[in-house]
Parts: sequence; C-alpha cells; structure tokens
Amino acid sequence: MTLSAPSHLIDDALWSRSLTKDMASQLVGQTLEFFYGDQHGQTHIAQLRVTSFHDTTKSGNRFAQFNLEFIGPREPQLPQQTYRMRHIEWGDFAIGITAIGVNQAGNEYQACFSHEV
Repeated sequence: MTLSAPSHLIDDALWSRSLTKDMASQLVGQTLEFFYGDQHGQTHIAQLRVTSFHDTTKSGNRFAQFNLEFIGPREPQLPQQTYRMRHIEWGDFAIGITAIGVNQAGNEYQACFSHEV
C-alpha cells in the first residue's frame, strides 16, 4: 500500500510513547503496520504479523526487557532501522526492527525492548 503524505516520519511525540511489556505480550498473532519511505518521499506500508513474545527480564533487574518477533512479506525486506508502527487500537509507536532471517512465509524480524521500571 502507498500513501501520498510522508506518514512514515517519526515526530518528537512518537519518541515519547512506550510499548510496555504488558502491551507487547498481547500482540502475538496480530498484524501491525510498519511505515517506510522511498527515494521519492512516498510512504509505503508493510504489514508484519507478530509471531512471538519473549520476556527476557532478569530477576532483580530494574529494567523490563523483552522482544517481539515478526513475519512479513518477502518484498521488500525492510532494513534495520526505527519505523513508525501502527496498532489498530493503541495508535503509533517508534519501533526499531532488525531482519533476522527468511523462511517460506517471508522475512523474519525482531524488535528488542528495555524499559526502566
């Protein structure tokens, strides 16, 4: 899908929003929209489905640590960077993702989080 406005840009208000561990744990099986721009300034949307949530918080740690894994289409493969991600009910967040593999279903990605609690 292509949008005409540059809605892939991340503004200051978006940087201040946090996807909490509780929220992330509810995302398995849901499809999220990731916005990205092309060389012409057009905005495109890649739909990535959350395949797993892992709580990686260590006992006694003052940080909540977790990660999400996603599957998306083979084309395009999104480069490692921070994207505007949209949840249908919770709105937009700035989420950094990294491609971690490819399988028959498409490209696999991971997002790692660490929030002080």
